Amino acid sequence: SENISSNQFLCRMEELILSDIRPLIITFIVIALNIGILMFGVKKGIERLSNILMPMLFVLLLIFCGVSLSLPNSGEGIKFFLHPDFSKINIDVFVSALGQAFFSLSLGMGILITYSSYYPNNTNLPKTSITVSLLVLLVSVMMGIIIFPAVTSFGLADKGLAGTTLVFVTLPEIFAQMPLTQLWSALFFALLFVAAITSTISIAEVSIAFVQEQFKQSRLKSCLIVLVPLILFSSICSLSLGALSDYKICDMTIFDAVDFFASNVLLPICSLLLCVYIGWFAPKTLMKDQLTNNGSFKSYIYPIVQFIIKYIAPILISFILISKI
Repeated sequence: SENISSNQFLCRMEELILSDIRPLIITFIVIALNIGILMFGVKKGIERLSNILMPMLFVLLLIFCGVSLSLPNSGEGIKFFLHPDFSKINIDVFVSALGQAFFSLSLGMGILITYSSYYPNNTNLPKTSITVSLLVLLVSVMMGIIIFPAVTSFGLADKGLAGTTLVFVTLPEIFAQMPLTQLWSALFFALLFVAAITSTISIAEVSIAFVQEQFKQSRLKSCLIVLVPLILFSSICSLSLGALSDYKICDMTIFDAVDFFASNVLLPICSLLLCVYIGWFAPKTLMKDQLTNNGSFKSYIYPIVQFIIKYIAPILISFILISKI
């Protein structure tokens, strides 16, 4: 396995992506899993799954951190990761960092609002939001600890280190050079699957909660209303690199066009409108009541949060929107 080249991994990745049947089957399986989990609701479905998968995710991350740090020359990768060259920071890097934070926290999708609505009334939202942000930061740092020492140790710094190339070409090449290749590969893709399934569940829950509450539908019917149409729409995206690859939208495949529009246009616009509404048009006491549990305790960060939402956030989100378009 140590003789497997990156070209072989790239050919294998393209073979899987460009085919029609396997992506469709996997798409249908993921949709079925989402329906099976979400139909049980928040307590018996999402919470029960999260109590299993989230600890599993962190255990897998810790294992990979340990393995990566044990590799030869791992210190050089850690140094590269934790000692940035500040001379290379410019407006493009700044906007990219804002965008990364924006999307890693799932802002603009309604996920945080939907999940926070399930909290008990006595939940300290400022404390919870800080905890969530720190956990996101922790996972990001752990992924850096996994990737950079491994890339440095195996001399793959000139390989693709972004997107699908990193996941399906560069990292498998690292696994191929390690002992117990199949074990580490299986654990890594298990981690990737856990991250993916928890993300799709969170995104779907937003629409399901809306249908259930606004149209007074049962949980099962709401799940079917939201997820069954994805059998068609996701199939079109799945085939956009295969049978439908000749169909282009602004010189992009259907999948890339949908991804670009959703990520770079809809999400920033939704977040921008939300900030404008909360900061300028919502009832004056709405934010204060939420951050203080209707005055049951004093929140010292409320004025800061209100100022950021009203003035700072719209400007930064506008920068992200303009740079992406």
